[in-house]
Amino acid sequence: MADGRQSLVFQSDVESERVTFRKPAPNHAADVWDLVGLCPQLDRNSFYSELLLCTDFADTCAIAESAGEIVGWLSAYRPPREPSTLFVWQIAVHPGVRNRGVGKGLIVSALNRPCCESVTHIKATVALSNKASNSLFATLARDLDAPIRQAFWFDRDVHFKGRYESEYMIAIGPLKPRSI
Repeated sequence: MADGRQSLVFQSDVESERVTFRKPAPNHAADVWDLVGLCPQLDRNSFYSELLLCTDFADTCAIAESAGEIVGWLSAYRPPREPSTLFVWQIAVHPGVRNRGVGKGLIVSALNRPCCESVTHIKATVALSNKASNSLFATLARDLDAPIRQAFWFDRDVHFKGRYESEYMIAIGPLKPRSI
């Protein structure tokens, strides 16, 4: 780039060529809300929250589509105090396409956008029992050749009043510039 910044470009390894990734649009909110409902391990946000994510945060969120249907959803944002970080809030993958790289493809899709060219770290909070998410982030760190760290973050009793498990902050980075 002319200003000396290096763009991060990553590849996705989704097995099916029929899955495509892109930014969400406001009309995707209902389908996103329905998809999250198919993923009982996830908290279902309000419909209006999904609408705001598909509008105000569309640049850092992503959908995966197959045969005209939404089969994957990434809600993510860049925290105001950490603009070089992409914070992954939620990943939903339709049960019919799990274990095919869709979750990773969603993150890579967001990282490859101009709004994320200065992102050097990825963060997320995950419960220890969430094997799928922990595996996804470990694989992502390995594939991006980036260090990964995990630290206690939200306490079950203090932050969640006993309603949820404690969560750990996963931090990946710094990310190395790559090219296709």
